[in-house]
Amino acid sequence: MLQKVLRIGNSLGVTLPSDFVEKNKIKGGSEISVIHSNGSITYSSHIPESTKYDAVSDEEFLDVVKEVESKYKGALDDLAKLP
Repeated sequence: MLQKVLRIGNSLGVTLPSDFVEKNKIKGGSEISVIHSNGSITYSSHIPESTKYDAVSDEEFLDVVKEVESKYKGALDDLAKLP
């Protein structure tokens, strides 16, 4: 099946085939898994656990980064010296 690429604001997108939408009970606001590999894109209504996450604030993210830097400082310094 060929789909035309559409401009959506500053982004590009494609529409989902109606049979996929109906079969998987997808509606506006639904989440789907998008996997791209080796020039192919796969859409799935099954969301793997590995892709589910809770959004965190920038401050929370930076706190975790600082904790990791502190805990693994020696190893990170050694890695930075590798050619």
